[in-house]
Amino acid sequence: MLPAGVEYEDHCGGFNLGKNAGPAYKADGSVSLGCQHRRFPGQPHLLHQVVQSLEDCKFITDTLVKGDTKFMGVCQLPSEGGKQFPFRRLDIRLIPKDQYYCGVLYFTGSDIFNKNMRTHALEKGFTLNEYTLRPLGITGVAGEPLPIDSEKDIFDYIQYKYREPKERSE
Repeated sequence: MLPAGVEYEDHCGGFNLGKNAGPAYKADGSVSLGCQHRRFPGQPHLLHQVVQSLEDCKFITDTLVKGDTKFMGVCQLPSEGGKQFPFRRLDIRLIPKDQYYCGVLYFTGSDIFNKNMRTHALEKGFTLNEYTLRPLGITGVAGEPLPIDSEKDIFDYIQYKYREPKERSE
C-alpha cells in the first residue's frame, strides 16, 4: 500500500502506551504513524506519495494539513461485515533516518514523560528534542547530533532507566 522503500513503525502515540488495540491509536482516538525512507530527504514528494496511496485505498477520508514532512487528516478503516468503524484523526510524520528514533520517542509521549526525560538529559549534559540528542559543550552550546540506532540508545546516552513504551504514560 505504501510506496517502495518506505518503512513505517506503528508504535507512535497511545498504542505504544498500551491504551488501545490497533495501529498506533492515541488516548484521544487519533492515529500516529512515523515513516522513514532510506533516501529521505532526497525524496521531496515522498509524503505526498504515501498520502496518495492511503487515499487511493479509501483509508484517508479528509485532509486537514499536508506538507512535505507532516500530514494531518482523518481516516477510517473500511467497514467489515456490516460493522462501521469510527473516523479517527491521523498524523503522519516523515522523519529522516538519522532522526527517526528521537522522533518516535517524542511522538510516543506522554507529554509529562517527554518533559521529564528532556530535563534529565539537560542534567546529564545533553539536549534532547524530537530531532536529535546532542551533547552540551562547556559554554552550553549543543554539539553534533549523536548516532542513534534505537530508542534504547537515547536512554543509555543520558543514563536514564529504559522504559518500555507502555511504561511511559506518567
